Amino acid sequence: MRAGSQSGYRRSVGATGSRHRFAVQVLPLTSVFVALLLLASLAPGDTRQVGALVHGPRDGRPNIVLIVSDDQRLESLDGMTQVQRLLVDRGTRFSQGMVPTALCCPSRSSILTGLYSHSTRVYGNGRVGGRRFGGWTQFYRRGLESRTLATALQAAGYRTGLFGKYLNDFSTFAPEGYQPPGWNRFLAFAGPNAAYYNYRLSDGTWHGSAARDYSTDLLAERARRFIRNTPRDKPVFVMFTPYAPHRPYTSAPRHASVRVDAPAILGQRPAAADLLPTAQGEWPLPPRQPDIATWGVYRHLVAQRELPSIAEAQTRALLAVDEAVGSLVSVARRTGRERDTLFVYLSDNGYLWGEHGMLGKDVPYAPATRIPLVVRWDGRVPAGLVEDRLALNLDVTTTIAGAARAPMQTDGLDLLGRSTRQGFVLEAMGGNWGRPAYCGWRTRDHMYLQWADGRTELYDYRVDPGETLNLAGQTAARRVEASLRAQAVRACTPEPPGFSW
Repeated sequence: MRAGSQSGYRRSVGATGSRHRFAVQVLPLTSVFVALLLLASLAPGDTRQVGALVHGPRDGRPNIVLIVSDDQRLESLDGMTQVQRLLVDRGTRFSQGMVPTALCCPSRSSILTGLYSHSTRVYGNGRVGGRRFGGWTQFYRRGLESRTLATALQAAGYRTGLFGKYLNDFSTFAPEGYQPPGWNRFLAFAGPNAAYYNYRLSDGTWHGSAARDYSTDLLAERARRFIRNTPRDKPVFVMFTPYAPHRPYTSAPRHASVRVDAPAILGQRPAAADLLPTAQGEWPLPPRQPDIATWGVYRHLVAQRELPSIAEAQTRALLAVDEAVGSLVSVARRTGRERDTLFVYLSDNGYLWGEHGMLGKDVPYAPATRIPLVVRWDGRVPAGLVEDRLALNLDVTTTIAGAARAPMQTDGLDLLGRSTRQGFVLEAMGGNWGRPAYCGWRTRDHMYLQWADGRTELYDYRVDPGETLNLAGQTAARRVEASLRAQAVRACTPEPPGFSW
């Protein structure tokens, strides 16, 4: 995608006719003097407008609003009407948005730093991986809090604020009142994870079970207040990270009885699972892979129990996120920042709704690694474009840092430039229910994977988008498999805990 020129508002001091001269004659002298000072101060291309409708940071850097949902699969973006109208239609959607490690903390660590998991060494959430390899503790121990988007943007002159989920186990192990560096305002969930109700925030406040305590709404209001209270000539960076649509998929009270048609919202149902119930009201699952290990059996049973309601519940929980996005765009407009704001929407990972007979994330399969990813920046990002380049969560970091002209070393690519990647590494340590560690390589057309127990998988998305046919070991796919494996070996270094080639 090519970065275009950003249009500005210009006011020519010399272009005055008789009506302008008459106006000067009848205005009080002080008003004329102030008006002349304002006009003289406008350089060509300045984004301010006399009369105060549009203006942004004087140096041309954008304000930044980064929204990160939790466990949102790609297709559910279709049901978010305000995101569609305000971001997708007015920005660029990356149809191949993906994450190398489909788990909250590793992905959020990549978003904060622009680094792969093999660089951050954050592989788990704390419960997965323990304090040694996962959660906020590992992020802190590795010294990563000193080189995040927040520290880079704050050093570049931004006023920074985070509102919502940070990293698992933050404030379980962090000292009371601790605030990570780089944040002017830091309002994160305190505790092992996050919640919709009955939670404590890092400022020490407790919130209960009343409608006003619903966390998506409360945190969005705090983010809007932060934007309103930031001086207009100060660039602002807001990171809004609601818990939705994470388990237990709780919707706002006003949406509890809203009828949602989840299969219709999905648009294109995955080939591996029919999400429509049978005449008997049962929700069939695809057969498990013949070589699936014991950990997959447990996930299959969980999916059988919960799949009937999961699609609707997640879709309904996203309604409040959709409204929150609309309100953030609205406050940017009311404060004169909308035209000069880079909006980015993505999820930390996707979510399986029955594919491979499973429910959830933390696996290398496409529904877990593909994410919604939308970028809007008026005048710089094409409106209504669908971009099919591979785009990773860590590319978002690189893109934001580049737009803000904030020096930062990352593993990512700038999505506003022309750079492309042919593929990327898939990597994870062992996970829930005994899932083994894995490494692999993903391109637009193929995915190769090797598990720590030696099993391999290979899929060709050109003919099998639902990952139903494992081609690993087949003679016809031998050359492709060897090539992808070689790239995985080179990229998956150092290897995740519990894995060895």
